Amino acid sequence: MSLAAPLFAAQQRIERVRRIGVTVGRVYLGLKTNQVLQRGIPREQMRGRWSRFHRESAETVYDAAVELGGLILKGCQYIGARADLMPREWVEVLERLQDRVPPRELPVVRRVVETELGRPLEALFARFEPRPIASASLAQVHEAVLHDGRRVAVKVQYPERSPRWSRATSPTSARCSGPSTGSKATST
Repeated sequence: MSLAAPLFAAQQRIERVRRIGVTVGRVYLGLKTNQVLQRGIPREQMRGRWSRFHRESAETVYDAAVELGGLILKGCQYIGARADLMPREWVEVLERLQDRVPPRELPVVRRVVETELGRPLEALFARFEPRPIASASLAQVHEAVLHDGRRVAVKVQYPERSPRWSRATSPTSARCSGPSTGSKATST
């Protein structure tokens, strides 16, 4: 058994933890800096400073959520929907994650589909639309045409989902279903 795969997975987890730590640390230090500064700055000037801080912090968190994906992105979607709890600037930035999650590139999608279904895209589909019709925090959907002419939707779950989360939600990462049969072709 090769140690390369577990080592690579461990390195990815360490990088995720580092990215989260840097993001949280940056926001926390900015918060503490503003709390100290507000003691000596006029209220109106401080209001603008807080607004800029909230927007910049939300953008930093947004970038991390898009980069890391998965449950981090899900959590940020929740925060972006809580106008009753969060400053306006946070909601305005993070609400973009509700319906405008950047899709994954075709090479990533190709690797997931081919690994899960065990065959090259060209062998599975007569046509596979490279641009997804929808993308979300945990997966994206592509339109495709089978070799018999049936149009299908192919749901591709992102590869960095944790194994425990994957088992809890689905036995596979690529699903294909069409309107004519309603059936799903999945790998197990």
